[in-house]
Amino acid sequence: MSDISRRRAARAAADDPAYTQRIAEIREAAVRVFRAKGLRVASLNDVAEELGTSRASLYYYVGSKEELFRDVVSEAVTANIEAAEKVVAQTLPASRKLALLIELLMASFEQHYPYLYVFVQEDFSKLGGDADTASGPWDTTIREWNRRYFDLVKQVVSEGIAVGDLRTSLPAGVVANCVIGMMNSSHVWFRPNGLMDATELGEGMARMLLAGLEPASG
Repeated sequence: MSDISRRRAARAAADDPAYTQRIAEIREAAVRVFRAKGLRVASLNDVAEELGTSRASLYYYVGSKEELFRDVVSEAVTANIEAAEKVVAQTLPASRKLALLIELLMASFEQHYPYLYVFVQEDFSKLGGDADTASGPWDTTIREWNRRYFDLVKQVVSEGIAVGDLRTSLPAGVVANCVIGMMNSSHVWFRPNGLMDATELGEGMARMLLAGLEPASG
């Protein structure tokens, strides 16, 4: 760890209200930049310009755009995975579990708006060659997050197919990708305080998807 990194860590641990407030302002500016330009194109210079300060002053608070991105999305993404794990562990029909996963994710998109959308709109396959974005341990973390959430959704779908609670000619993994893709695509059109709130949207999307997975009657 460099000397400036140690000083940055010490300031963060000191719980200084002014420092905490400035970090929050930097993160909000970073979210606006990442949403507009994407992580691959965005730079700390862009964040500094959005904030009305210099790049040099940002180094007092943050070391790289990768670090900023991690700070912006980590808490929300890990909270979603933990919530999904709790749903999967419940003794409920698979169809109900799948509905809950959809409803919870949509609610989280609203609660953490627009932080989670900064994460889902990125194509991380294009970032691997850039040392300041998703390479190394951070790339591993991102892929692990995606894998864990996908595995949870796939597990629920597999359970439903096995017991006849869900009907589909598609493999469980394809259905899981369809569910996650549908939810993630909401970053294009969802805005808080719109025509419908996240609760209404989540419930409606769950009903729509499950209508196509209902077992045949009779």
